[in-house]
Amino acid sequence: MFMRVHDDDLVDADRVGLADFLVREGLVLPDESGELSRRSDGGALAFDGHLTDLQLDGLSQEEPVTGRIDHAALGPEEVEFIFGLCVAGKMMVINPQGSPMYIVPAETHAPEEVPDPDGTVWVGTPAELAQALGVSFGDFSSLRDRVVGYSGPDAGGEPAR
Repeated sequence: MFMRVHDDDLVDADRVGLADFLVREGLVLPDESGELSRRSDGGALAFDGHLTDLQLDGLSQEEPVTGRIDHAALGPEEVEFIFGLCVAGKMMVINPQGSPMYIVPAETHAPEEVPDPDGTVWVGTPAELAQALGVSFGDFSSLRDRVVGYSGPDAGGEPAR
């Protein structure tokens, strides 16, 4: 899920940023179904040669705009798109499947805005987002430790780099 929050409250995404992003990507939201399509030919959105079920709320709705992808393959094109979408809309990734629960791309949220700062990871690139979403806990722990500068038993007392 992609959304913008402040503490435990859902707030609206940056609609102008999302609209600009969709234009740059050559995409439109043709109806309220939330399914993005290519502006050029009306074709469905695909990543790495596979159709996606990524959805985004209509930008004209009154409620806060959110998005979601139910079956992410986490290929390079898909992760880059999700990262760009979240940055444009100032949204975070909510990962209901486990740890980390909250993933903040490119500082779209400040630590005081997230519901659980200890359960949140900040990522600066699509590659870091892919790693946070799709790797083993050991790999994720290493990434987390580097990102937060954790000095654990394996770090020899030195901050992680």
